[in-house]
Amino acid sequence: MDLGVLLSVPLESVTIRAVIASLAAVLVARLLLRSGLRCPQVRVLAAIVPLLALVAVVLLSGTQLRLPTVMLPADGANALSIPVRDGYLHFAPITIPVIAGVWASVAFVRLSRRGLAIGRVRREARAAVQTSDTSPTRVERLASSVAAAMEVPVPEVGVVERCRGGAYVVGTRRPMLVVGRELLAVLDDEELEGVVAHELAHVRRRDTPMANLLGVVRDLMFFVPGGGWAVAQLHRERELAADQLAVSVTRRPGALASGLLKVLDEAPSGAAPCAALAPGGSVVDRVRVLVEESAPPSPVRRGSETTAVAAVAVVSVLGALVVPAALTGADREREAVALVWSTTPPVEAESPAPGEARAFDTYRRTALEVQPTTVRVYGQLAENSQDNRRAALHACADLATGCPVPKSSPSLGLRPRAITFDDEALQRWEATPLGNFESADGFRVFWLANQTG
Repeated sequence: MDLGVLLSVPLESVTIRAVIASLAAVLVARLLLRSGLRCPQVRVLAAIVPLLALVAVVLLSGTQLRLPTVMLPADGANALSIPVRDGYLHFAPITIPVIAGVWASVAFVRLSRRGLAIGRVRREARAAVQTSDTSPTRVERLASSVAAAMEVPVPEVGVVERCRGGAYVVGTRRPMLVVGRELLAVLDDEELEGVVAHELAHVRRRDTPMANLLGVVRDLMFFVPGGGWAVAQLHRERELAADQLAVSVTRRPGALASGLLKVLDEAPSGAAPCAALAPGGSVVDRVRVLVEESAPPSPVRRGSETTAVAAVAVVSVLGALVVPAALTGADREREAVALVWSTTPPVEAESPAPGEARAFDTYRRTALEVQPTTVRVYGQLAENSQDNRRAALHACADLATGCPVPKSSPSLGLRPRAITFDDEALQRWEATPLGNFESADGFRVFWLANQTG
């Protein structure tokens, strides 16, 4: 029994369009960010361009999503015949939506892991607040002063022995601030004030729920290329924005920069509760932004940067709509790409005779029942034909001359087996190999085109 599986991905599927749009948006947005976008709001917009392009593609696709399909070998009028080695396999869509099931399973696992991580961080922060053996009066005093200046709730403070990142904050309405003991030993009051102001800036900006939302979107769109980069870039911009808000309150950017460098020196490496929600941005880049003195971007520059980012989004969406349609072709001869795997063993075929046409070789290897060839020529001539003359009859009697032969239809004695089709239910598909790709494990790639109608 032949085994196999076929994955059919329509070129105009929302999946293909989403991949093209997000990938193009990520590539161009990274080039723009490296070129020196200075406006913070525009940098955030550039980071979310892949998400905006993805949403636009889904909305423009409407109900014509054309999701990928998994097919298994099956018999039936609607089966798709695929040439596999020297034979055929007939595939039909399976009733269980495997693609949606796999996506839901992976997304559920990723969301579950994220939920467990968030719960673990909150429990660690609560435990640090409740079991702190040293009264953090110094941190509490600075936290109360900064919270009043930022108009945010005064956080509960906890001290832990080791904390990657030095400090972190959890919660928005009832924030909890956790600080590493080793960091407290090396920071002076101004540096500690800057670090505390940075963490409370996340509370003011509501960055914690935003980080959780971005994580959920990333888990749901795990199959989209560039999604991880977009989320990481948003986290980096979030850290830069929190630094700017902290400096606007403390008025000491140098102290925050010095505190960040000490965090970089003192913070332990490896996984730790403090790092569960911490982004992977570079502290060095944050320090450079804090210490450099540059004028704020002018309205003209801000407008030009915004226009450039908007153009990236528009071009990405248009490319996602136009490129699949162009690949499909005017006659839709390439409607889908099919990846086929089959365990059908190869069949050793005899080499055709020199000069033998491929059609005759194919015919010779078919399973038709062929009777011994008998050619019968009936020489009865019409009475009024030009060939029915005395001279013609004498010519036929003479072996050295030619004899006129009437037109006849020789029979080869072929009796092909009967094949019946259900014309109403039959879908005619054409499968064209994509190049000469055929792995030793039985994988092949085809263009698919529906020839119905």
